[in-house]
Amino acid sequence: MNRLVSILPMLAFLPVAGLGPAARAPEPVRRLHFGFVIVDAGHDDPHDAATTTNYIDEVAPFCDLADIAVFSPGEVIGPRIDAMNARGVEPIIHVQAVLFDSAPDAGSPSGTRLFLRPDAEARWDTFVAANALTQRQGDLAAVYLADEPAWNGLADDQLASAAEWVQRDLPSVPSMLIEAPPTIGDLFVPASVDWIGFDHYAVLDPSTDPAWQADLARLRTRKTRPGQRIVIVMESQWLPIYGDAGVTPEMMGGVAANYFIAASRCPDAVAMLGYTWPGGFGQADQLGARDLPASVRSVYQAIGRRLTGRH
Repeated sequence: MNRLVSILPMLAFLPVAGLGPAARAPEPVRRLHFGFVIVDAGHDDPHDAATTTNYIDEVAPFCDLADIAVFSPGEVIGPRIDAMNARGVEPIIHVQAVLFDSAPDAGSPSGTRLFLRPDAEARWDTFVAANALTQRQGDLAAVYLADEPAWNGLADDQLASAAEWVQRDLPSVPSMLIEAPPTIGDLFVPASVDWIGFDHYAVLDPSTDPAWQADLARLRTRKTRPGQRIVIVMESQWLPIYGDAGVTPEMMGGVAANYFIAASRCPDAVAMLGYTWPGGFGQADQLGARDLPASVRSVYQAIGRRLTGRH
C-alpha cells in the first residue's frame, strides 16, 4: 500500500483538532476495528534516533489491529503474536512473501508482476505448522494475502488458489486484499476472501471526494458473495509534495477526522487502517503517523478509542 495515486490541490476540508461536535460525526458511532500498518514489519523509522522495528507499544493503547510482516515460510512469529495479544491487539498477518514472488513485467499495470511460487502450497503448509496457526485462529485478526493484486498483474486463478489454502487451514480467520484505484474494476475477489479495500491517497475528505466515492462504489461491485466487508484505508502519511499543495502536517488531524466520518457512514465497513505508522517506508522524506504533530496524533488516539471502545 505504498503507491501514491495522485496529488490533489489544496481543498477546503474540515479542520478538526479532536472529535467533538465540530467533527460532525454521526451518532451512534458503530464499533469498527482500528489500527495502522508497518507496525511490526522490520522497518526502522529514519525520523528518530532510536533503532526500532516494532511499534506495538506505541499503538496498542488506542488500536485493536496491527500488522505482522512475514518474509519466509519457516519464520516463527508466535512471540510477535503474543506481544500483540498481550496488549489487546490482534495481528493482520502479511503472507505475500510466503506465497508469491514478483518480477518486472511491462504487461502488468504496475510494471511488476506478482506470481504464485511453484512451491507456494508447501511453503504455506510449513508456515502454518511452524506457528501452530490452526490452534491460534482466535488470536489473529486477518491474513493479508497480496498487496494490490490486479495492479501487480496477479493471475486470478493463482490468487484463488492461495485464498483457498488459507481458508482451508484457517477457516475462522478473515482473509484480506487491498487494491489500487486504477485497477479496482479488474480486481478478482475469490469467494473465500472476507475483507477488501483500496488505497486512494491525497484525499482530504473522502465523504465529499467524487473520485474516492467512485472507487468505493466500484469496489462494492467486485464482491462475490454476501458478507464480504470493506476496509477503509486512511492516509496517515505526509509527503513534502503535499506541502507544495498547501497541506501542512498539522492538517492531517482534520484528514483523519474526515476518514473517521466516512468509515462511520460506510455500512459494510469492518475496519479502518492507517497507512502508515512509521515514516520513511515509501520514501525517505515520508512522515508517518508517529512523526506528525502531537495534535494530529491525539486525533488518531481519539478515533481509535471511539471506534474500538478502548479506554
